[in-house]
Amino acid sequence: MNIRSIAIDDEPIALSIINNFCNRKGCINLSTYCEPRIGLEAIEREKPDLVFLDIEMNSISGLDLAKRLPKECALIFTTAHAQFALEGFNLNAIDYLHKPFSYERFEQAVEKALRYLQPKETGNDALVVKQEYNNVIIPLNDILYLEAMENYTKIYRLSGNYILSRTNLTQIGH
Repeated sequence: MNIRSIAIDDEPIALSIINNFCNRKGCINLSTYCEPRIGLEAIEREKPDLVFLDIEMNSISGLDLAKRLPKECALIFTTAHAQFALEGFNLNAIDYLHKPFSYERFEQAVEKALRYLQPKETGNDALVVKQEYNNVIIPLNDILYLEAMENYTKIYRLSGNYILSRTNLTQIGH
């Protein structure tokens, strides 16, 4: 899998580290932007699969920028400010890298993103949805019905239990 990616951070050193880690990983085509507004324009133009985003930047909050990302974009926050982790996950971030982070931790986050970016359907007989921080494969013949709950979907299974996914019903259908 080859991932189109954009990193936005107002610190050139942080962008350099992310770029080096992406090159080391080998499956990520990365464009970097120090100016958040230019980075956002690039996201709208290039429609990347994955965005690495700092939270505390001089000209704009990464949290505000994250709210403007396309829903299909996987998001990994990269920041030195741990107090924003909860809000980051409320914005459906795949992961949260606390600076300074190791290559191993970076690779973990990218692997989560890769699982998220895999096609939601596996053939015609199963559906893959995100539950908490994992992808779950549900055989179509085990689905009783789906219940839409704003940004969540509850998937009732014939086996008697259900899965609550942080994916809205529209996204599951695509």
